Amino acid sequence: MRHRRSVITSGAALLAITLNLLQPAVADAQAPTLLRYPYLTDLGATYAAVNFATDTDPPRPTVVWGRAGGRCDQNSALTTATAITVNNVREYQFRAQLSGLSPNTHYCYRLLQAGVDLLGSDRSPVFTSGLAPGAPDGFSFAVLGDWGNNGGSSDGNNQDQANVMSRIAGSGASFVVSTGDNAYQSGSQTNYGDLVQTGPDISAVFGPQYWKQVGASIPAFLPMGNHGMTQANAHFANWPEARTTTQSGGRYQVDSYCCVDGTSAGNYPSVWYAFDHGAARFYVLETAWPNSNVGTGNLYKDDYDAHWAPGSPEVNWLSADMQAHAGVTKFAFFHFPLRSDSNTESSDSFLQGASSLEGLLALNNVRVVFNGHAHFYERNRTAYPGMTSYVTGGGGGALEPIGHCSTYDSYAVGWSTRGSSCNAPTPTSASQVFHFLLVTVANGSVKVTPTDETGRTFDAQTFPL
Repeated sequence: MRHRRSVITSGAALLAITLNLLQPAVADAQAPTLLRYPYLTDLGATYAAVNFATDTDPPRPTVVWGRAGGRCDQNSALTTATAITVNNVREYQFRAQLSGLSPNTHYCYRLLQAGVDLLGSDRSPVFTSGLAPGAPDGFSFAVLGDWGNNGGSSDGNNQDQANVMSRIAGSGASFVVSTGDNAYQSGSQTNYGDLVQTGPDISAVFGPQYWKQVGASIPAFLPMGNHGMTQANAHFANWPEARTTTQSGGRYQVDSYCCVDGTSAGNYPSVWYAFDHGAARFYVLETAWPNSNVGTGNLYKDDYDAHWAPGSPEVNWLSADMQAHAGVTKFAFFHFPLRSDSNTESSDSFLQGASSLEGLLALNNVRVVFNGHAHFYERNRTAYPGMTSYVTGGGGGALEPIGHCSTYDSYAVGWSTRGSSCNAPTPTSASQVFHFLLVTVANGSVKVTPTDETGRTFDAQTFPL
């Protein structure tokens, strides 16, 4: 018995010695650094995706989560990783899929990697799962476009955009939908950036003054714009919408396009899907084409022939989905504008009329259409009295003037070296044109409230559902 006890004691001593020998190596190892603050995508009534980036893989991080007001580590979710390069620096983009959520419920979460709480002393982010389809509860969502731009600043700081982000963060919006052009100039991972690196066209989205203010608690759904069409892998890595796309039968992948209007063959993103939130359905559509491959047409004609000609996959999907949701209130989001008073980003006549996208939307109970591309604010009448279209391109990109006033224009404000307007007070500063839209659905109506970067609201409109 004594001999056996001595063997056990010797084994314990050996283990202790081994751990002591290993301890300095663990202590000297560099802890992982959080490079992109966590942000939400692909959110529904029962699921959500948490995204973030660090400088380390392996070990693979986990996301722990639970109901807000209780413990935030009641559940854990593994992450998948994508290696990315930001300004020639290797980083790792992670995604964790949270499942089994209850609709319209508050949850909190934290990020763990290599024994480190990546959020440090920051409070646990809290988000709210989506409303169940058909739920009668009122809600609000935010819309912005043509953002992720700091190229005009030598230090990479766009204070106007930072102010817009702050207003969205405090707006009470349940989610954000853009109108495209989400990172300038090309939508590269360097343009998206991180919490550390700075400079013109670097970290214009994930810099600490931008999406960090919004994304940890408010999920995003982002259509494509012409800026970013050649950087599809960055878009899909940064904004995963897998479950939302699958459930709506949409498309969220790189496809080969050849060769409309004399364009060269190219691999470009196909981005179209729908999601429900309460009693409304939301359509994220693709009206975009890369500036670098125009051929004998133009951006608008190339896009139409690739995406919206009769019998195209996007048209067939959209028509079938809207018919399957007949009678449901609908909203649509896409980049090229149905109507615009810009001299350079003008109305997309290929999308207008009963035989094109405008008619398809109007005849299927789409109440409001949100577009971008032109960097100003404009509210327009359409050919259909029950449908209104907006241009909201003041999210952070360089502003543009109103070029002319048209008969369809209800209210428009722009800026270049000075203010310009149609049927509206002329802005006296650019801060009155940088903006987002807060859209509230409640009590059988929808209210659209444009809000500039100072918090001033203007041209608020209420429409019956």
